[in-house]
Amino acid sequence: MVNGHFVAVTIDAVQSGALLETTGLTAGDAFSELGDLLLDGLSSGQGTSEPSSTTAGSLRDHASAPT
Repeated sequence: MVNGHFVAVTIDAVQSGALLETTGLTAGDAFSELGDLLLDGLSSGQGTSEPSSTTAGSLRDHASAPT
């Protein structure tokens, strides 16, 4: 199951610009990454485990990168 709260908070963060400022992503890139995470979660059938794709790693890398 995909966590709907996570998706809503992430969309809000992209739209407000908060996620963009901390990651350096464009809105298009952020939504593309979110879409990849959602597809990975849905295709794994678990949705509650850590996504195994490199997409999840790239979001973490951006979030921890200094601005």
